[in-house]
Amino acid sequence: MMKPRMWLASMWGLALAQDRTRTLLDEGWKFYLEPLDIKNCSMADFPEDFTNKQCSGLTRQAQVTDAEWCQSTCCQDELCELWQFSANSSDWGGCWTGRKSGDCNDVKGWVSRGRKAPPPSPPPSPGPNPFSSADYDDSAWRTLDLPHDFVVEGQFSQRADVVHGFLPGRKGWYRLHFNVPAAIDGKVLWLDFDGVQRDSHAYLNGKIIGSHLSGYTAFRYDITDVVIPGGKNVLAISVDATKPDGWWYDGGGIYRHVWLNFASKLHIAPWGVYLPADVTGTISQETADATVAPITTVVNSGSTDIVVVVQSQIKDAAGEIVGTAKSHAATVKAGSNQSFNAELSIKSAKLWSIELPRLYSCETKLLVGSEQAEGDSVQDTFGIRKLHWDKDKGFALNDKPVKIKGFANHQDFAGVGVAVPDSLQKYRVWKMKDMGANAWRTAHNPPTPALLDECDKQGMLVWDENHRNRDSHDMVEDLRSMLLRDRNHPSIIMWSLCNEALCENFNDTTAKTLKPIFSELDPLGGRPMTAAMNGGYGTAFQDTLDVMGVNYHHQLYDDLHKHFPDQPMIGSETSSDYSDRSIYKNDNQKRMHVSAYDVNYPAWGATAEDAWCSIAQRSFMSGAFYWTGFDYKGEPTPYAWPNVNSHFGVIDIAGFPKDNFYYHQSVFFSPEERPMVHLLPHWNWKAGETIDVWAYTNVGHSVELILNNKSLGRQRVTPCRHLNWTVPFVAGQLKAVAYHTVDGGAFPVASDVISTSGPTEAINLETEWPDSGKLKADGTDTALVKVSLVDHQRRLVPTDSKQLRFSLSGPGKIIGLGNGDPSSHEPDKPDTPKLGTRTAWNGLARVVVQSTKEPGTIVLKAESADGPGLGFAAITIQSISEQTSEDRIDFFV
Repeated sequence: MMKPRMWLASMWGLALAQDRTRTLLDEGWKFYLEPLDIKNCSMADFPEDFTNKQCSGLTRQAQVTDAEWCQSTCCQDELCELWQFSANSSDWGGCWTGRKSGDCNDVKGWVSRGRKAPPPSPPPSPGPNPFSSADYDDSAWRTLDLPHDFVVEGQFSQRADVVHGFLPGRKGWYRLHFNVPAAIDGKVLWLDFDGVQRDSHAYLNGKIIGSHLSGYTAFRYDITDVVIPGGKNVLAISVDATKPDGWWYDGGGIYRHVWLNFASKLHIAPWGVYLPADVTGTISQETADATVAPITTVVNSGSTDIVVVVQSQIKDAAGEIVGTAKSHAATVKAGSNQSFNAELSIKSAKLWSIELPRLYSCETKLLVGSEQAEGDSVQDTFGIRKLHWDKDKGFALNDKPVKIKGFANHQDFAGVGVAVPDSLQKYRVWKMKDMGANAWRTAHNPPTPALLDECDKQGMLVWDENHRNRDSHDMVEDLRSMLLRDRNHPSIIMWSLCNEALCENFNDTTAKTLKPIFSELDPLGGRPMTAAMNGGYGTAFQDTLDVMGVNYHHQLYDDLHKHFPDQPMIGSETSSDYSDRSIYKNDNQKRMHVSAYDVNYPAWGATAEDAWCSIAQRSFMSGAFYWTGFDYKGEPTPYAWPNVNSHFGVIDIAGFPKDNFYYHQSVFFSPEERPMVHLLPHWNWKAGETIDVWAYTNVGHSVELILNNKSLGRQRVTPCRHLNWTVPFVAGQLKAVAYHTVDGGAFPVASDVISTSGPTEAINLETEWPDSGKLKADGTDTALVKVSLVDHQRRLVPTDSKQLRFSLSGPGKIIGLGNGDPSSHEPDKPDTPKLGTRTAWNGLARVVVQSTKEPGTIVLKAESADGPGLGFAAITIQSISEQTSEDRIDFFV
């Protein structure tokens, strides 16, 4: 393999004849992690005592469940002056933080402390540092590829912050050496960063080129005047992840892609093509006549005025041209930008939908001068669909009513933290579809572009969320970045201004300032602006929203609709029930696990059943986003240490479903789409125990429970609810049969079986993703290997946990390990790219394997770390060249 700088030079050499090139800069970075410095926050940091006082003007931190956690939350925010906590379970209890804006009244039961917070300090001036110098010798630094999360590589510490998963934030430096050919002189060059977590400063050849505070938004730097054509260039990035901007795990580092771009001085602006589409004809069989009205921003960074025509050519998924349009000719003044408009009609356009996510591409090309010589060009993907929000009937897509069956998700995954490879984004969306979900909320920030690409391709609706309701310069630019980057994605059906505490006490003045930006940058997208509100109902803030987002408070749906009958509504965040895989009794003493029965939820939440039934029974509710799809690091409600990740997900952090996964299948799929029944719990108990047996089904008549071929009775199904039996345990086989009525008779259409397993006698490996069992030999494609403890009949042993050792040979590497245990303190990273250990918890573990650029056979082996008793298991994964690799997706709806 060529050295990164030589590879980069050769790639540029191939592209010099083109007007525009975009090259990935993910390989061959040098990295240095600064020493760990954990700063604890104690009572002494809050010398003012406000015990038994309730102060106004604070922001509720709904996820915080004890006083210590509340203090830690305030401590993390340099603007926070006061925290107060009450164990009162009402809406007015819990944790509140911020700056008091009024009086403090005597109210018993509040624990509260205050401090004098200094005025916010200006962003640190990126002064000289030897690491930023082009001449610094970084040869001793670690070499790695992006994306990279350095926080997930750390060790869990009880001294670190609970909300961020007891993984301490760190600071780090990245450096990249690369060559740019001399022939590039005369072009404009810029760097695109998809995301750096957070507070980064960038240097090129020793000169500061920019700083970016947010860890969630994309940004770019013009390097035309700093890059050295024909010579060595050194890019240095400092990253400070010690002050995260959320109450969940943020990670740290360059955790998304970096791109190097060049173009002619006359070029199409980055994110400069807007492709709004309007359905103009009657919709029939998911097709309709439509118009597309491209708006293109052209940049002239040269010194001469130039006459330009913009040509837009649209192709369908098969590559057939379906329309071409040219703008009027216009002069782009030197040193300025100019917008060009065009319009074209598409007959019988194939609409984008959840079931048929059909996409179009648009090649935008500049025709320059009187001879209309071909100049710069870009290609964008978009879709054509019709959105409608109704105050009484909810949401409609392409004139069909659609109940939004959504989940909110944070960014991280077992083994990789927030540095999730693009191919795993495909898996994450697929897993949501497998559950019957049709929508994804990007909590609480703009997502990586790869996630939106997958939602477009797989037919997943998206609530795209801005991080904060603030109108400071940097946060206005963050909002503009999100809108410009994401507005061509057909999957996005609404923009969110903010969530809960990030709405800044539901500040309507700021919201009114920011709302016009949505209209300015997405004027024809048909997307409403919303926000996820856990309070502030009936305020001027709510009045600014096109759709009211209600977090929890399902008991208020009818009242809110009555008082605000003209505003469409959606459950922006629901349930927050918590559970752990294969756990059926709460443990609040040792391991801090939560039962998988749908009975546990915080004071602000509800069971999954109550949350969804409240949505399903109300036509005016457009749908809901359950909290959450996947578990995530941090926010370990209802416990703290030794928990290091949440219990909220219906899928654990390693990608293994919990029982609530199947509840959602039962209410999200119709029996015509996928008839199903699911039994819980497992059937490994002690003789004499009495077990509460539940069944979830979408089959409408009844379910029969059978133990060792003896019927225990049939129960009628209540829509949206589970069925349950009390069963004395007898080892053997427990079976559920779901019956459907046809012409007055009941016929079995679905069944589920759980059996008593024996002791663990072997290890089983299977490639769960991709289902083809093949990887692209591109250095980024990723496989998820499911590791199971099985008995002599190869049945899963769901009550056993054993530490396993993994070894890998061939053209691949282990990039992460996991098991879904929220109290596991084992490292997410392997010992080496070829060796790692992890406990299979409750019978399961996960190994994340990534390809290299060499094709060949990857072999992963597993054995017990405690001795040879289980023998070893092995699995092969074929890594093949991209030209011959398979890339199949099984669409479930």
